[in-house]
Amino acid sequence: MNNRRLNVRFNLDNPDEKSANDYLEALAQNNKQSRNRFIVEAVIEKIKSIDNPRSFTLEDIRAVLREELQDVSFVSSAQSSVQTVDTELTEEQKEKNDAEALSFLENFM
Repeated sequence: MNNRRLNVRFNLDNPDEKSANDYLEALAQNNKQSRNRFIVEAVIEKIKSIDNPRSFTLEDIRAVLREELQDVSFVSSAQSSVQTVDTELTEEQKEKNDAEALSFLENFM
């Protein structure tokens, strides 16, 4: 078998490198996947993305959506119920309010 060994160092003070190290450690501890296989697949995916870059970015998609939706009107299918409230008090309610206000003020005398 023809093998090539490569050592990798992670600076644990760098958040990105610490995150990568922690993820690889978790792979090894949980036996989900070998670290070697994960790294090989990650490198291959990175090479593919370099060789065949996307022709659009997330910002491009957002710009197209904004442009297409700027003239669209959204209408809710649910009918909204409008409730009217009568703010006028009856004479009886006005007298009751006045009496309660005077009673409250008497507490300060």
